[in-house]
Amino acid sequence: MKKFDIQDRVILDEMVDNFIAEMHKSQDEADLMGTRPIITREYWLQMIKVVQDKIDNLTTQKALRNSNQYRNK
Repeated sequence: MKKFDIQDRVILDEMVDNFIAEMHKSQDEADLMGTRPIITREYWLQMIKVVQDKIDNLTTQKALRNSNQYRNK
């Protein structure tokens, strides 16, 4: 199986970061409206961590070092 290179990793990092931002936005809006979301913030963060770990395991060492250097998880 081909591992993710730096270009792949940049796209995946951007995708995960955008998803996290939208999840926080959605959760904050639910809090303001006094509603309870179906999936809690804690569960989303737990699942994002699992996905991130799987992405890390399928990334070349060079791409992983690059990602860790320029991205704040």
